[in-house]
Amino acid sequence: MKNIQLESQQKRSDRFGLKLFLVVLLITAVVFAWSSLQYRQHNQDRDTWVDKENKLHVLGITLGESNLRQAEVALQSRSDVALYIYPLENPKAGMKLEAYFPAIADHTEVILLLDAAPELLREMQQRATMPHIYPNLVARSNLAPSDQLVSQQLHVRKLTLLPSITITPKILSARFGKPTSISKLKDGKVIFTFPAIGLNATLNKDDRAQLHFSNPQQNASIL
Repeated sequence: MKNIQLESQQKRSDRFGLKLFLVVLLITAVVFAWSSLQYRQHNQDRDTWVDKENKLHVLGITLGESNLRQAEVALQSRSDVALYIYPLENPKAGMKLEAYFPAIADHTEVILLLDAAPELLREMQQRATMPHIYPNLVARSNLAPSDQLVSQQLHVRKLTLLPSITITPKILSARFGKPTSISKLKDGKVIFTFPAIGLNATLNKDDRAQLHFSNPQQNASIL
C-alpha cells in the first residue's frame, strides 16, 4: 500500500513537472516572438532619413525634436552628460553641453550635442564642478544634480557616431550614396560630405572614423 502511494505521488510530481516545463516553454516562445518583433522594429528605426520638416532621423533619434531622455531610450543606454569648453583653435570652439554614450549595442560610441541657450550654459557653469583640464586644453565640468535633470529634457541638436568597425570610402558610398564633395586636409583627414542627409564623415587612417550628423539646413559646419 505504501509503495502504491509513493508511485501515485511520483506520478503527480512528474505531471506537475511536465506542466511546469510546458508553461516555461510557452513563456519562452512568447518572449522570443516579442523580442524578434522588437528587434525588427528597432532595426527599422535605425534607418537614416529626412522627414518633410527637414529633420534628420538617425539611430531612432530625431535631431531637433528628440530630447536626451528619448535618445537614451532609443540607444538603450544611459549617457554621461557634462559641460565642455573647447579652446579657440578647436573646431568645436566654445562652451558645449554634450552627452556621451561610451558603448551602444556593438561598442560604437555616440556623442550628442544638446541644444542649450548660451544663458543656460552660463548658469549651468556657475553650478557645475571645478573644470578638469585635459592635455588638449579641453575643460570638462560635471553638472549639478538639478541641471542633470534639466539636461534630460533638452533636444538633441547634433549626433556624432564613432563606429567600432573600420569605415572606408566604399562603405560610406554603399550606405549613404555618392558624396557631394571630398576634402583632403593637411593632417591626413578626409571629409566626405552628404548634405542631403546632413552628414559629414571624417576618415583618418590613424584614428577612428567620425560621422557627424545634423539637420540638413544646419550642415554648414562640423559640430
